[in-house]
Amino acid sequence: MKKTWRGLMAGLLGISMLLGSLGSVSAAATPKDIQGHWAQKQLQSWLDKGYLGGYPDGTVKPNKAITRGEYVALINRLFGFTETATISFKDVKSTNWVYSEVAKAVKAGYIGGYENNTFRANNPLTRQEAAVIAAKVLKLSTSSTTLKFKDSAQVAAWAKGAVVAAADKKIINGYPDGTFGPKKSLTRAEAVGIISNSVVYKPSGTGGVTPTPAPTATPAPTATPVPSTSPTATPVTGGSGGGTGGGGGGGSVTFPSVSNVTYGHVGSVTADVYVTPSVTGAVYYVVAPYSMNVAAPTAAQVKDGLTSAGTAGVHSGKTAVTANTSVAFSVYGLNADTEYAAYIVLADASGNWSGVTTLRLKTAPSTTTSLTQVGVDSIGTVTAAVYAKYGQPGAPTPLKYVVVKATEADPTVQQISEGKNSAGVVLTGTFAGPNSTVSPGVKHTFTLTGLISNTAYKVFFITGSNGNFSPVEILRIQTK
Repeated sequence: MKKTWRGLMAGLLGISMLLGSLGSVSAAATPKDIQGHWAQKQLQSWLDKGYLGGYPDGTVKPNKAITRGEYVALINRLFGFTETATISFKDVKSTNWVYSEVAKAVKAGYIGGYENNTFRANNPLTRQEAAVIAAKVLKLSTSSTTLKFKDSAQVAAWAKGAVVAAADKKIINGYPDGTFGPKKSLTRAEAVGIISNSVVYKPSGTGGVTPTPAPTATPAPTATPVPSTSPTATPVTGGSGGGTGGGGGGGSVTFPSVSNVTYGHVGSVTADVYVTPSVTGAVYYVVAPYSMNVAAPTAAQVKDGLTSAGTAGVHSGKTAVTANTSVAFSVYGLNADTEYAAYIVLADASGNWSGVTTLRLKTAPSTTTSLTQVGVDSIGTVTAAVYAKYGQPGAPTPLKYVVVKATEADPTVQQISEGKNSAGVVLTGTFAGPNSTVSPGVKHTFTLTGLISNTAYKVFFITGSNGNFSPVEILRIQTK
């Protein structure tokens, strides 16, 4: 074999296009370019579930070719492949979005590269390649090579057994004219159908999703029939071509992803989270109490501030990001000494989505003077209203805060108590306060003035005195 078929994958399905906004339950409008299409029923089903996205112009481009790299990513997600292998393809750089997807596929044993050690992630996937992938992933018997298609002679020797097996399971069907079209580029609509059909037969224990089979659609002479399914997987999006459609055949593909997801500071009711995005766009996040028995929400749910159960998280938000530049944001509304999960997704300017990344953290234990509430009431261009609450009703204890630009170093606990920044300079105006002791057990709102528009700040809160201080709470804000 001239190709190592541990790896012919192409799975992202223009990933944003395929995995647009998982979790949606309302019916989506029918795009004009799928009305009357042979795969309209399947495509509409995926659109309704938020599993399929479209382009900014309202189209889905069902007949556009799908690339090998896109298809790999989609298979990984739907079949639950997460472990990675060491790869060294000459044309797959570690900085490319497809690198980790190819590594997962190689580890799973269904993908490889070409004889010259290339993978060709941006090449369109052919129908015979898709058959080989299905056979590998589903562990189908490929012993029979007797083909019944009119163009059987065009099927490569390395693909014949897989084509027979895939056709026998009706995973990949031939055309009404009796041909298979082995060298034709697989379209996005065909990919939806083939992957749906494949997942129905997925081996047990592979994870991913198990949609319920539905009647097969009747194909036109230019497509493969697609069953109606009910997938429920974590989304992965991306691709070239712009919009929520993502990549087609060929061209450069940029797949959103996040790295270096961690936290730098955790208080009793707040946490400081850090993320490095691969593309410029926006990071969305939602925070909820952690439980090993609770699934992560979909990207669509994270965007809407919801947990996997469809309920609101304890805190959620969105922050603009620049490619390959670390960004920090605060999560708040937390309880002391509690384990939480922050679910994070990245969307680029065209609406392509990353998968959901989960960050686990545990808040600090409380004390009699710990803050019990910190948050933001409003943000303006040069003003902001933040609030804090501490302790139980009883004897007053000093509550202090200081405000510095996000680019400045963090002050020490003692400096915060003295209303100073990290350089030891006493802050004036509303950049430090309050000037008098506030009562415990009561929400106190502080209006910050004199801020600079479109600038990030950090607000540090503590309570206590004489060296006996509560955990520091950090609240990050960004003026408009």
